[in-house]
Amino acid sequence: MRSRFMIATFALAAACGGGGSDTPTIPTIPSAPDNPVATTAVSLQGDAFNPTHILVGPSAVVTFTNNDRIAHNVMFANQNITSITDWTSGDRTTTMPSTPGTYSYTCTIHPGMSGTVKVQ
Repeated sequence: MRSRFMIATFALAAACGGGGSDTPTIPTIPSAPDNPVATTAVSLQGDAFNPTHILVGPSAVVTFTNNDRIAHNVMFANQNITSITDWTSGDRTTTMPSTPGTYSYTCTIHPGMSGTVKVQ
């Protein structure tokens, strides 16, 4: 009887033992798509553009929205894209860059606040 109990105890311990490692599993984070999009939104909030860098196709619609309580602007280095001057919370505008290239923009009110639109 005692040997049956011991065998059952060892079998139960082996079944519940886990047998895994103590190393935690790190979840895989999907990367951003490499395909250009036709429409995208950029939020201005907390002294940052979000997303900072976007990839779009030709004539894509890019909407910039000031979701902050303070004034911002969007000034493009390329003079062929209309810059957006001082606007307040809730203001939004769209632009449609058509020529392939990388277009840098900044908020001149808040140094360090910058981003890019890459048109493929």
